Formats: sequence, C-alpha cells, structure tokens
Amino acid sequence: MLRVLHTIHDLAEPEPLVIQLGAIREIEGCDSAELYKGLDPDETFHAVTMTWEDEQSFDAFWARVLDGEFPEYLRLVEGAADESGVTELYRCERFALKNGAWQPEEAAETGRAIMWPARDQVRVIIQNAVQASDAMYVKIRQEIIDTRREVGCLSYTWCENVEMPGHLLLEEVWADQVVYDQHWALRLHIADFIGDNLRTPATPQRGPLAREFYRRQVFEHHYNRWQPTTASEFSGTIVWPAS
Repeated sequence: MLRVLHTIHDLAEPEPLVIQLGAIREIEGCDSAELYKGLDPDETFHAVTMTWEDEQSFDAFWARVLDGEFPEYLRLVEGAADESGVTELYRCERFALKNGAWQPEEAAETGRAIMWPARDQVRVIIQNAVQASDAMYVKIRQEIIDTRREVGCLSYTWCENVEMPGHLLLEEVWADQVVYDQHWALRLHIADFIGDNLRTPATPQRGPLAREFYRRQVFEHHYNRWQPTTASEFSGTIVWPAS
C-alpha cells in the first residue's frame, strides 16, 4: 500500500478540493482520500491524506490528474512546489505498541533478529476517530502548545476531518530518532500528570485507523513526475522500490 501526505499552509477555499477528493475515493485502487484542517486556531494548516492499494494504482490516478481531470488537486500539488506546502510518499507501514515500543503490526511476537537503522527525521502519522467534545478540543490545543516546545519537535499538529467531526489526524516530525525517543520517554514519564486525553474512541464513518512511522522523505513534482527534493537521493542507474 502507498501512503500520500500533502501538508498545506494557505488553502483559502477547501470545498472544491473536498468535492474532488470524493470523486477520487471512487477510483479503483484508492483506499482513502481525506482533507483535514488544523485545530490550532491561529493557523490555516490543512492536510490531505491518501492511501492507494499499490504504486501502480497511484500511477494510473496521477495520469488522470495530468490529463486535467482533478484541477483542484493539481493546484494543491503546484502549491507544494512553490513552498506553500510539502508532499511526502511512503510504502505504508502500520504500527502497534508492544512492550513499550512501536513495532510494525506484522512483526513477529518473538522479536526481530535485525535492528534496521534509523536515519534522518522521524515522520509520524496517526488517524483515529473519537467522540468529539469541547473539553477534548481544549485539551488538544494545549497539547499542541506543550509538545511544540520540546527540543527537536519540527512539527506537531492535530487536525480534524473537514467533513466528519471527531475524525482526527496527528502529524508529527521530529529531528531524529534520538529526539523522538526522548519525546516518547517523556510522554510515558508524565502520563499521570497529563491525565485523561479525553479522546474516547469511536467507530469511524470511513477511512483507516492508523499509527504510522517513517524515515521522512519529501518529494517535489517536476517534469510531470515525483522526485526526492534531496539531490543526493536521485538514482539514474537503479529504480529503487518504495520505502
């Protein structure tokens, strides 16, 4: 499965994009496509999340975008190119908390013989559905303020689906694995002080319930294709699989 994340900082009119995302959800191979708005009242942050069955499904969709079928979505991508947003692509990997550590859901219960290396920034994507309440929103906004003060926190934003109240997205970026480890250890240490987060689980109307961790990779759209923004990650002789 392929994970797509677009973060946007100046989306003035979301409704046309919402309509097109509804049409995109009907495309064969599209598992989800949603628009979220940040819960920080002082920001205009939005995020589009998608999951596709495989890279080939996304490729077929992207050909339709380039043919002009989804102009609002293409405008979003072009906005990312002029630094009003960022696009990230990943081979989707879901995690679960086991023995105090986040591990791939499909990892063997006996543990892994290989400890694969961490590198660069840590990207976290969490999607859930909760019973929304005024008290919960107050708690979330304070959590945003407090977490952004932590050393090495590059981004921390709770968002809500623009169509479905209580359907939340948390997007985080941490400077490196050491910093994220410190953040998680701190969360465990102050859990009693923080108390109930008031995010009571609810049954989602649609879309995944997901906990995802990635070694962050940012892409730009150039010459009608997606390529890494970091020149050292270009490859002309090997076509690497999704990671």
